[in-house]
Amino acid sequence: MLTKKANLFRIINNIYFKKNEPISLVHFITNRCNARCSFCFIDFENSDSFKDELSLDEINKLTKGLGKSLLNVNLTGGEPFARKDIIDIAKIYLKNTTVQSLYITTNASLPDRIENFAKTINSIDRELDLNFQISIDDLPENHDKVRKVENLFDNCMDAYWRLKKLNLKNVNPVISITVSHENCDDIKNIFDYLILKCKIDSLKCTIVRDEGVYKTPIQKKKKIFESYTWLTNRIQEMTKEKKINNYNLESIQGKIHNKKDKIAWKMIKEMYMEAKFISPCHAGSLFGIITSKGYVYPCEILEETLLGNLRENDMNFMKIWKNNITKNTKKFIIKSKCNCTYECALSFNILGNLRYHPQLIKAAFDRY
Repeated sequence: MLTKKANLFRIINNIYFKKNEPISLVHFITNRCNARCSFCFIDFENSDSFKDELSLDEINKLTKGLGKSLLNVNLTGGEPFARKDIIDIAKIYLKNTTVQSLYITTNASLPDRIENFAKTINSIDRELDLNFQISIDDLPENHDKVRKVENLFDNCMDAYWRLKKLNLKNVNPVISITVSHENCDDIKNIFDYLILKCKIDSLKCTIVRDEGVYKTPIQKKKKIFESYTWLTNRIQEMTKEKKINNYNLESIQGKIHNKKDKIAWKMIKEMYMEAKFISPCHAGSLFGIITSKGYVYPCEILEETLLGNLRENDMNFMKIWKNNITKNTKKFIIKSKCNCTYECALSFNILGNLRYHPQLIKAAFDRY
């Protein structure tokens, strides 16, 4: 439910009519990371990748001009907890925006910082949904090998259970598996190990997408698709059995989010093997990306489409969001029927498209 910071009528008007303010942003607060995953898009060979992060003063100025419809921010990286001032960054967003939820995507290599962050931010705003997406891609030994960090799997488990044991209503840790060419042949064993051995009861998944010049060979892509299909189906089955609990299914909000995931998974399955337009994308209008250096993009996929540089615009986000480049990009996205399997954008495309609302409304009254 919306807190007093957000005006429901303004948000509805923005989502369904004006579409001129972001309701969700992904903010890459750093490119620094202690892991070296093969599927990561960061160029770790280039030392410039880690320079010129936005300062706290710049983030403070930026967040004062994000409009009055912002509901969600994903603080990510790199490894977001590599920034020792991540608590200060979160505080700034809470102070200056109408944000209702924070998502932190982390490799969980720093459990102490994660736990301290959860305690501190929850104490400031107990109504804020604070979600930690902890990345695990394989069985312990292979997970550490793929991400090239010793004892990383153990740290993931440590962070997950620390957050669980806080027993705070709006602090939600979830394990996220990225199905890729490196784990697709063993996805069932990985899932069983996490559920049966590690006793994980909050688990989601995403599907790897091609980056840059690399294209997944078709046979391997088919296997990734099969594994992703099996995994999403299994998560849905165990959710019905109440063995996986990604949301509070006693609440309307939880039921809607659960249905949103199902719709997104179905869309991805329809688009992954062969590009297919299903519904309009709202990147550049309701959803956007801010990089660690202050560059603004409509999404991660359109990485050649720079909307503007915050530092060259006096940290004025809305000036960029309403410029001619952004207007033309939005037209291109609609006219070209731009489509992809990017989960972050899909989530808010579903919530912002009326065609999905009958399913979401019906889900609000489902009984589990």
